[in-house]
Formats: sequence, C-alpha cells, structure tokens
Amino acid sequence: EGLRATKQGLRFIENWRSANKVVNPVVSITIRQSEFDKARNSNIEEWVKFAHYLQDSGYFPVIVPDTDNAFQTTDSMSELYVFNEASWNMGLRMALYESAYLNFFSPNGPSVLSAWNSKCSYIAMNSLPENSIITTEEAYRKIRNQRIGDNYKFALPHQRYTFTLESYEGIVEEFESFVKDDKQSKFG
Repeated sequence: EGLRATKQGLRFIENWRSANKVVNPVVSITIRQSEFDKARNSNIEEWVKFAHYLQDSGYFPVIVPDTDNAFQTTDSMSELYVFNEASWNMGLRMALYESAYLNFFSPNGPSVLSAWNSKCSYIAMNSLPENSIITTEEAYRKIRNQRIGDNYKFALPHQRYTFTLESYEGIVEEFESFVKDDKQSKFG
C-alpha cells in the first residue's frame, strides 16, 4: 500500500492553507542544497524562475528547503512561500506532498515520500545529474535494476521520474505535459 499522510497531518495542512488564504492549487518544489554530492543540488535560479511562472499561471508554489540549509534561502526567494516547517517534520511534509496538486524534486531523499505514496503526484527531475558520485548509470543498472530513461516500474500515471535537466525550459515542459495529461485523464 505504501506510505500515507496521517489524518492529523492533513488537518494541519488544511489549517495552513486556510490561515494563509491559499486557494490556488499548490505545487511544491523541494530544494536540495547539500555539501555532499553537490552535483545533485537544485538549480535554484531555474526553480525560482519556474516558481514565478507558476504564480503567473494561477498556482501557489511552495518551496520546501533542504533540511540542513532551511534558513539559508536566497534573496531571490523573498517573494515566494518558503515552508521551513515541512523541511523538519516528516508528517507535515508527507501531508503537504499528498495534498499538493504536484510536487517537484531534484535528486534527493524526500522524493521517496512521494514515490511510495500513490496519492502523491510528482515529477522528479534531473535523475542522472552529471558528475554525481551517487546517482550514476552503474547504480541504476546494478542497484535499482532500472534502465536509464525509464520511470519507476511501480509509478502511476501522475508520478514521473524524469531525466530532464533542471533548466527553466525543461521544468516548464515537464509541468505543461503533466497538466495536459491531467486534464485528459483526470488522474489529478
């Protein structure tokens, strides 16, 4: 059955939405900014541009910062909602992911919360970053038994594991493809 948010966690997210007057569909962007294997870190500049695109398109972007660097968000994020609490509380994070219209990830650990929850819609970007010491072609073949370019075998139509780079154009293309498919299939 996989992972699920708790009822209390979902209530907390509903209270958060109400308190912040969030009426538009939420799109979370989980940032990775770690000193370890920096090749997997998020391209902050591109994600910030995408977050502004989301705002202009009628969505509510929510930035979930890296746990270790939650207070080190850049000035470029000052006009965006940064949800620090979700970076430290797994129950709250899971409820956010489950209640969001869509969740975006760089190659990071928190992405498995969405990957293993059938109620979560997600796009994991840049799944084979150049120069990573962890996410390598060898690891995909040996450890994951996965072909480069394939989605997870257990993924549902609203769950996408992609190898698209974290460029603004690439992120927008993945998002628009998701929205188009969502409107056609009503899986969202």
